[in-house]
Amino acid sequence: MKKNYSALFYCCIAILAGLATICPVSVHAQKRVSDKDVEALMKNLKEDSKSFRETFDNALKKSAIRRTSQEKDVKGLVASFEKQTDSMFSDFKKTKRGDVAVETTIGSAQEIERLIYNLQLDAKTLSEWQKIRAELDRVSNAFGINAPYSHM
Repeated sequence: MKKNYSALFYCCIAILAGLATICPVSVHAQKRVSDKDVEALMKNLKEDSKSFRETFDNALKKSAIRRTSQEKDVKGLVASFEKQTDSMFSDFKKTKRGDVAVETTIGSAQEIERLIYNLQLDAKTLSEWQKIRAELDRVSNAFGINAPYSHM
């Protein structure tokens, strides 16, 4: 009778060990974002960057840099960011690749991030930006790219 318990014990151990090696693989597979999901994230980012541009431009009218060449430059940066998100989305739809476009877009986003906090823009602009930043973070994570931000 002792042999039956020890055989059962070793059988259970073998099953648990097998499950332990299989489970992490399936958890990892669930973390990968599908191309369809990446495309949807990029589409949302593109649309939100378009509406953000209008909000940002209105906020600049009340900022310390209104009616200066710096205002024109900053508006150009946000317009460029909007075009980058559109291009990133279009390119991904065609090629299912986008790591270079994502990195370029992140670079512009980092500049915009710095400006938003330095200019101390209104809460609505900040809120819309945080939404865009979260979307861009999800897109960059899908490509394994770390998108560090600093608002100092």
